Amino acid sequence: MKLSKVMLTSVALAAAGTIFAQGKPSEYTEKDLVWQDDFNGKKLNTKDWNYEFHEPGWVNAELQSYDDSKKNTYLKDGCLVIQALKSEKKDGTFAYTSGRVNTQGKHAFTYGRFEARLKVTKGMGFLPAFWMMPNDESYYGQWPKCGEIDIMEVMGQETNKLYGTLHFGEPHGMVQGTQILENGNFADEFHTFAVEWEPDEIRWYCDGVNYKTANDWFTKKPGFGEQTFPAPFDQPFYIIFNVAVGGSWVGYPDETTDFDPKKDDAKMYIDYVKVYQKKEYNENVEKPAKAPVVAKTDSSGNMISTQKNAWEFLTAGGGVGSVDTDGKTHTIKTSNAGSLEYSVQYVQAKVPLNQGFRYRYSFDAYADAKRTMITGISAPNNSYARRFGDVKVDLTTQKQHYSYEFNMTADSDPECRLEYNCGAQDSTATIYISNIRLEKIGEVDLSNGKKCLPDGNYIFNGQFQEGKDRLGSWEINNKANAEISVTKDRSRMLKVVSPKKSKNEDVIIRQTGINLEKDTDYIVKFDAYSSKTVNVVVKYGEVEQKVRVLAAKTDAKTKALIPDHFEWVYTPKDDKAMDFEFCLGTDGATVCVDNVFVKENCVVVNGEFDREMTGWELYANEKAGVKCEIVDNTANITIDNTGNLDWMIQLKQNGCLLEKGKIYKISLKAKSDLERMIMLAMQRDGSKDDNWYPYSNTLKFKVGNEFKEYSWQFTMGMETDPNVIFTISMGAVSDKVISQKHTITIDSIVVEEVQKKSK
Repeated sequence: MKLSKVMLTSVALAAAGTIFAQGKPSEYTEKDLVWQDDFNGKKLNTKDWNYEFHEPGWVNAELQSYDDSKKNTYLKDGCLVIQALKSEKKDGTFAYTSGRVNTQGKHAFTYGRFEARLKVTKGMGFLPAFWMMPNDESYYGQWPKCGEIDIMEVMGQETNKLYGTLHFGEPHGMVQGTQILENGNFADEFHTFAVEWEPDEIRWYCDGVNYKTANDWFTKKPGFGEQTFPAPFDQPFYIIFNVAVGGSWVGYPDETTDFDPKKDDAKMYIDYVKVYQKKEYNENVEKPAKAPVVAKTDSSGNMISTQKNAWEFLTAGGGVGSVDTDGKTHTIKTSNAGSLEYSVQYVQAKVPLNQGFRYRYSFDAYADAKRTMITGISAPNNSYARRFGDVKVDLTTQKQHYSYEFNMTADSDPECRLEYNCGAQDSTATIYISNIRLEKIGEVDLSNGKKCLPDGNYIFNGQFQEGKDRLGSWEINNKANAEISVTKDRSRMLKVVSPKKSKNEDVIIRQTGINLEKDTDYIVKFDAYSSKTVNVVVKYGEVEQKVRVLAAKTDAKTKALIPDHFEWVYTPKDDKAMDFEFCLGTDGATVCVDNVFVKENCVVVNGEFDREMTGWELYANEKAGVKCEIVDNTANITIDNTGNLDWMIQLKQNGCLLEKGKIYKISLKAKSDLERMIMLAMQRDGSKDDNWYPYSNTLKFKVGNEFKEYSWQFTMGMETDPNVIFTISMGAVSDKVISQKHTITIDSIVVEEVQKKSK
């Protein structure tokens, strides 16, 4: 069986060993093969593979659990077989199990050709996959910022169609290619799937055909600069095979789905997996320049087309209706409102918006009876992120004029979408819309005026991950002709190699115009090491600090160089904008600098929310529905659905410092228009090892309609930790799932040292 399958492969090997493809030929030969598994053994080799263990609903609202059962994952006839199973429980409901294996921590690769020959499951609700994730998902941040490479996904109900996808960014960006077989399908015969991943390009192949190529991606955190291209696809990724059962994309099994273990419907067969790599890759690449976004307008400056064919009527979730339009006036009729706000939807696509401009959006509207509709402008290419809205419009039987203004702060986008959502709003009254306009009314300063970043840091790109050559935001004065770069290892440190006889002032990197408040304490800190013990100078405000950087020591286990940590408290005497400088000329030494911070000297930043969301992040799991607004210097978290676990909604702040032996007091004010429990903790950052130990213990408390103050004390009994996460969890606390819409209001968050613990 093994031999016959190999003979069927459509990827040919030439005599010279080159893999050919229709279109762009592969750049890899058999000499580039660095790892493979042909699954010829009796059982899966756990030196190469890990079994994953997950409960149902862990991601994507999937039904299956994953474990290491030999019924779900096994080797047979030279193949790895992953089989989905269905069983009936005592209460008459069904349980689903399946397999998911990966090479994390055992085989991870940066760049190369990743190839597998396999055949997939078939049946409604099956989603087999061959894909890759970063070995360290925390390096660039939580998904999708970390990146994901989907080499092969095929829906079980559509087995002649292949999907290859790249996920990245925040907001979530996606590149997706598809390949449809003219004859046969991916379930009844074996096919070869591959990705060729280079620093500046990722190519998808099916049976030797290069059907999709991507060269434009990004990653960033909200409020921060974009990480230097090709991030996040410049780090080691590992390989995954799995078969999911059900989910928010593929749908769910029905009466036609066959789980019979004697048949092949619920089985994915993997013949082999191979990895090819070149000896080296040129990572000195730049992101392709985007074509400028051009907005077409009429003579009055209106960007909305009045052509009839520019509009589209859509239904979903049981919605039924129609539209009468001449392109200028629009009558939206509804006979069934459906179950979703967008069950009845009227849209105009390809509406261009340019970053840095202010827009006015307006229209006239009325209805046959009082009712509401929801309007907004979305970004379909960025997970339908809202560029404006969603705004609930109260319509009456009298025509009214509605006008809104908004700033475009996201990247320019030629394919935004104007939407009118008329479903699931307790009315089927006909809606009449006319005089729709979208026009530029001014420009917006997005420079931030050197205010602090969302994490409270006033130094931009203090970890040397952004901009050209990863030196964005820094000015360089290099009189000594020193070598200035950022290290290529994972630490990404500023590296300055000074010529002999160079002085401190001969090599300066600086940031200017940093606006600090007088009489406020700030912490100034950074890490550094040197090839030999040297003196460097750090200048900030009126302070000139001489720093002795010691020759680097090496960690005995990891062999990594250990930097020294430098830290001071600085209190500006006036509100004058400050410059920050490193003077790094060192007479022949090599000095590396990282993690540069100027930050308000407090445990929790912006606890009064007088600087909007500075320092704070709202985490929402896909199962939860939530948004956060700052109103009158309070955080207002509106929750539609808590999800089924407490951590699925969190207001959080990273990078808090807790020192061993100190006693801390936590206090805050909170209320909720629905009485419920919420939960607070100051916990270890477990993103790398899944250890989320709560230093403060886990504190649960009930909130109601009245603003109340809550406070606790705790002793930091563990070693000093500068990367503590402060979290307020508002998911299903105490296992109580809440689907009723409600708003929690939080203010005056303070974490302060009470006293040092006596010896």
